[in-house]
Amino acid sequence: MPQPYGKALTNESIYPNIVELAVTAGGLEVELARRIIEFHKLRHIEPRHGRRIHKENQTYYRWCFSDPATARAFLEQFGGSLVREEKRSWQKRAEECPLI
Repeated sequence: MPQPYGKALTNESIYPNIVELAVTAGGLEVELARRIIEFHKLRHIEPRHGRRIHKENQTYYRWCFSDPATARAFLEQFGGSLVREEKRSWQKRAEECPLI
């Protein structure tokens, strides 16, 4: 059953590292879905779905992650594109402070 649109938007705002994956007209293939579930289980994280996007006659599903490293690992394993990657505030501060 599809998630309510509001939940998907909430996931995208709370978990800002988003990977967008193109799917066939029939939706996500069963074997790919199983591999994605296994990816999340191995990392002990709950799958967080973002919005479904329709553009240029193609449907994209979004997965949302709290950290950039996990989003990049998902991207490397399943393809797609990184829609947004956000650094945490401590990472931003660390980059702004020069090493002495």
